[in-house]
Amino acid sequence: MRLRYTRIFIVLPVLFMMWHTGTGQMPDEIIMSPEVIIIKAAGLTEGQKPEGVDAITHATSEGRNVHVVSKVLMESLEEKGIKTEIVRFNAFERLDAIAGDTTIQVIVFAGPVYGSRFPKQLQDVVPGLKDFILERGIVCTSMTTCGSMDSGGQTVRTFNNRLAEHGITVTDGLVIHHEYNDEEWETKIAGFAQKISELIDM
Repeated sequence: MRLRYTRIFIVLPVLFMMWHTGTGQMPDEIIMSPEVIIIKAAGLTEGQKPEGVDAITHATSEGRNVHVVSKVLMESLEEKGIKTEIVRFNAFERLDAIAGDTTIQVIVFAGPVYGSRFPKQLQDVVPGLKDFILERGIVCTSMTTCGSMDSGGQTVRTFNNRLAEHGITVTDGLVIHHEYNDEEWETKIAGFAQKISELIDM
């Protein structure tokens, strides 16, 4: 009987954290005083069946999905000493908390391509952060993984142009092909990280 109760008390906190994120999974690590935030339109890891609001993550079936490129970008920035946090598009409480963080200097919006556009769920994040971004003078950019580089390029340009129309400062985004036929994809992310690092007040 004692062993049974022990199992219950181990499992419940995990279930609570999964429920609390609204994603049915463990939350990403919260970084204290981040300088760069990567907001990714992906909520499921590869192999899990998309359901509900996470259904936008079909790209997780591809080799270089949103999860992969976001993680590699974060690691590249951290190698440069830049504190970086990945936040899911539907981690609403964390997104609200971000709007009070004075250390953030760059926000990267990352997501798959839907008809040469980012998913509506990712675009809907912007209005809630717009005033904070403008007030703090935060630079924004975007990156995507896609099957068509032309469509991916249009996705990034369209999104960045919409940000600029609202007075937000933007820098060129990044497009990565999601299949493993681009041997330079890590080099491209490293170059993107370098460009972002040059925007950070060290």
